[in-house]
Amino acid sequence: MSPYPLSELKRGHPVGGFEILEVYPEGRGGMARVVRAGRKGKADTEVALKISRGGPNRDYFAAAIQKEVEVLQKLEHRGVVRLSPVSDGKNRFKERAIEIIDSPWYFGMEVLAGGSLETYVRGLGPLSLGEAAAICHQVGEALDHIHGRGFAHNDIKPDNVLFRRPLVVGDRLEPVLIDFGVAAKLVKQQVDGSVVYMAPERLQEGRDPGPPEARGEETGAKGDVWSLGILFYRMLVGREPFMGLSDRSITSAIQRATPEAIATKRQDIPKEVDEFVLEGCLAKDPRLRVSTEQFNSFIERFSGDWRVRRAPKAKRRLPWQR
Repeated sequence: MSPYPLSELKRGHPVGGFEILEVYPEGRGGMARVVRAGRKGKADTEVALKISRGGPNRDYFAAAIQKEVEVLQKLEHRGVVRLSPVSDGKNRFKERAIEIIDSPWYFGMEVLAGGSLETYVRGLGPLSLGEAAAICHQVGEALDHIHGRGFAHNDIKPDNVLFRRPLVVGDRLEPVLIDFGVAAKLVKQQVDGSVVYMAPERLQEGRDPGPPEARGEETGAKGDVWSLGILFYRMLVGREPFMGLSDRSITSAIQRATPEAIATKRQDIPKEVDEFVLEGCLAKDPRLRVSTEQFNSFIERFSGDWRVRRAPKAKRRLPWQR
């Protein structure tokens, strides 16, 4: 079979020692395509393959793929997606797809079958405080591990939180963080990511944020806490606190606006939770923002039963769909 373009990925096509079982729909502006694949001759062994895109930015996309593997190899937590071997080479988790034009890099990871948190919230609407806190606490524990290893995720959002298993009422909720393509060292100012969930200090593109001692060595961690606060707000209210018709208007709102109190939409939410989210997680100055440890300690008090109470009836929507 002659090499085929990445745009023509389809069921049955080979990628290394795998055969594609399903091609997930393209996301907007992503750096890679993702497929579900099985090892040739072993139909019961499935992996998710993340394949870097081509085009004029292919070197950047390939570098992001390789960096993601390097970061994930340093992490080991139930709340972080697990790598799956794809190669017998020097690094068993990454390889080049010689079956595809330009031989892009790809790596393997576990198949997460429960869909995304985005799908979950869209299908059910605002969640109970106990359920939202339970999900955020588990994500927060994963972030604590990531920060402890010296990295920031930099793209916390509902599309990047998947559930490990199909959501069946009564089963345990097991959220897992994916997409470490823009993860970076804690002290590095990272400007890539999703604007709606991006902390104000990360929107200062082109400006010197100052030395680490002036802005706090945990800038990356505090940026993740901001995103986690946005995520919690979204689960409780059903929408993000900073909205706009364009990235520019959203950026302006994040940097200048005061978000609407959760209590205006949810009278069942305690005042201390409202204050914690708006003043603790969403403080414009990262030095005044709570730490990951403080977030987890507070949120655990409200975390209810970590089990699926109801499952959305809408068709499953995956994180790379937009």
